[in-house]
Amino acid sequence: MPEYYQLQPNAEKMLISLGFAQEELYLPINQFSGGWQMRANLAKALFIPSDLLLLDEPTNHLDIETVIWLEDWLKRYTGLAIIISHDREFLDNVCTHTLLLQHKALTLYGGGYSVFENTRYLQIQQQQQMLGKQQAKIAHLQSFVDRFKAKASKAKQAQSRMKMIEKLQVAQSMPRDVDFSIEFLEPEYQVDKLLSIHDAIVGYPNKILINNARMDIFQNSRIGLLGRNGMGKTTLIRALIDGSTLLKGDLHIDRKIKVGYFAQQTVDQLDPLDTPLGFFMREHKSKKEGELRAYLGGYGFGGDKVFSQIGQFSGGEKARLTIANIIYQKPNVLFLDEPTNHLDMQMREELANGLQDFAGGVIIVSHDKFLLQSVVDEYYLIKDHRLESFNGDLEDYHKMLLVDSSSGASSKKAKQNKGKSQTSDQPTSDRLISDQQKLNQDHQMMGVKNIVKIKSEIRKIEEQMSVFNHKISEIELLMTNFDLSKVDQVKQLEIQRKEYNSLKQSVSDLENKWLVLTNELE
Repeated sequence: MPEYYQLQPNAEKMLISLGFAQEELYLPINQFSGGWQMRANLAKALFIPSDLLLLDEPTNHLDIETVIWLEDWLKRYTGLAIIISHDREFLDNVCTHTLLLQHKALTLYGGGYSVFENTRYLQIQQQQQMLGKQQAKIAHLQSFVDRFKAKASKAKQAQSRMKMIEKLQVAQSMPRDVDFSIEFLEPEYQVDKLLSIHDAIVGYPNKILINNARMDIFQNSRIGLLGRNGMGKTTLIRALIDGSTLLKGDLHIDRKIKVGYFAQQTVDQLDPLDTPLGFFMREHKSKKEGELRAYLGGYGFGGDKVFSQIGQFSGGEKARLTIANIIYQKPNVLFLDEPTNHLDMQMREELANGLQDFAGGVIIVSHDKFLLQSVVDEYYLIKDHRLESFNGDLEDYHKMLLVDSSSGASSKKAKQNKGKSQTSDQPTSDRLISDQQKLNQDHQMMGVKNIVKIKSEIRKIEEQMSVFNHKISEIELLMTNFDLSKVDQVKQLEIQRKEYNSLKQSVSDLENKWLVLTNELE
């Protein structure tokens, strides 16, 4: 019976973790958009105790904060989870095996997606020589790796971006379902400073979201916006594009620049009865049909497909068509608001690859950590109605979210305990106050000693995590070099896989200890 009484509060906690506000928990489900209904269904799947969990694209329509929460939840799940996803970082963070379905056959690989991809890459290399076009792509991406290695000691974002670009090197050599690449066109007008916003209040007449916002966007800016759902990321983008959500302050924009904007609802606004060619001919009336058909063919809309109705396309094909249209406009600055929701893994990788060459500014809101880490040089965080530079990478942001979550839970528990003590009789209350005063005195005497001890333990944990992560990287590289056609090497791979999973669990345990100690220090 005690478990029965925990069902409702536990359900509320899970829904709030997935982004629902307290006042939304008891609203009829049909009052929510399709994306939020999917979140509710995800909560239902996670809430029901299970031995087998089937998840099909669970990160679609989630923000990055909720994706991080879901990753942590799945790491603690004790049953068997089978996941379909195009989010490679999500797969890397939660999966211990990768199952490849190809040519009506299933092949099981040990490790996350990156380990699988490296293993497949080596297998393909053994079977065939790499094509000249693929080698050119790898050489091109290597130039970015070399460039950012010089920055690696100066910025965590540069280190993260370098790692993601190195993953792209392998990804670009894998077999493709559709032969296309994203190549951004050179803007017709060049200027260093594109736009800026100063002393701005952003939001709506009945709801202020951000106070005193300040941001400068330059031609080489690569900015990622962070913040929990509802904090104002999309609203800030709208303020920067046209000032529609700018309640007060200064927006300076060079009127000669062109702005490319991929909004979350952009794909849904396409006319289902339209065709790719018809859509482009209306958007670019000065261009000839042959030129447009040649361009569309480069994005997988060649032959008769250029005359197919858009309503017959998948969400990924619609997104690809939309991105192709934005690129053809030759923008100076790109605002991308959750651009990967409908994209498959190939399209995500091509987008990240194409943005490396883009000669303009980029501002991204995305739950796709691979895209962020491949592109972004600097992050801005929206929190407590403030827009501030975030001096860290996504791992630091993850830790910050864990600390905030733990602090919030501790604060709630303290309030509950306070409420209980106020309903008790006065003598008990006085005795508790007296005990608390004595406890405070003891803490003051031991405070300095405890702080030194805690800091020392935190340093030890961080050093141990560094050693484990280094070992994990070594095993990932080792697992890509096994010849799976040999029985003895398959056995060795299984041994390495077990050590790999054990180390990953150890790192997760150390992260939890680090979090507890950090909270004590604060």
